[in-house]
Amino acid sequence: MSTREQTIRPVEPTINLVPLEDKGRGEAVKNALLELQLKMATSSINHEYARIEFDEACDRERRHELLDYMQACHTQYFEARTELSAYDPYELATFESDLMRQKLIMLGGAQA
Repeated sequence: MSTREQTIRPVEPTINLVPLEDKGRGEAVKNALLELQLKMATSSINHEYARIEFDEACDRERRHELLDYMQACHTQYFEARTELSAYDPYELATFESDLMRQKLIMLGGAQA
């Protein structure tokens, strides 16, 4: 095996954005669960990027806008999380773990 082949690391798996385990749920419910996962992932990542921009922003007005935006992201995340937890708290925990790992990978170790 060449040195180049030895240094190539396997690609980390991405967020497990698939409908939660099928437990006799209909297609509409599975789609709703996927939408909730998507909402959680999107709002979480948006919050992190806004936080990074907030840390670098000097303009007081922009920082205030970013605080409002981060609060909206936080609210969206926890609304979706609350709904998702009603279906399967264990699958929710797995999803959140995947999400945290993916954020750490994407944001290069920035506090996620």
